[in-house]
Amino acid sequence: MPDIKQRPDVPLEHANEKEHRRRIAMRANKGLPVDGSKPMEYPLRLMSYTVADLPTASDWDSGLVYVLNESGGATLAFSDGTNWRRVQDRAIVS
Repeated sequence: MPDIKQRPDVPLEHANEKEHRRRIAMRANKGLPVDGSKPMEYPLRLMSYTVADLPTASDWDSGLVYVLNESGGATLAFSDGTNWRRVQDRAIVS
């Protein structure tokens, strides 16, 4: 299993914009190979939210999050651009 802590640190700002983009890409591509030729090297970690703290769905169209306290229990949810919906049945998160 790869050590995810070995991915290069990426500062918020860098004097060389091209190098900054390269470092960000190296960090992201460690888990998600660009060409799809290999599986991910470790689980994808999603942002977790309570129902009350979900971001505005229209700002995150097609986004995927983990909802900690949905009425049916913790669940994955996606934004359809208007609402956050449960992955399992497309019901609006409540």
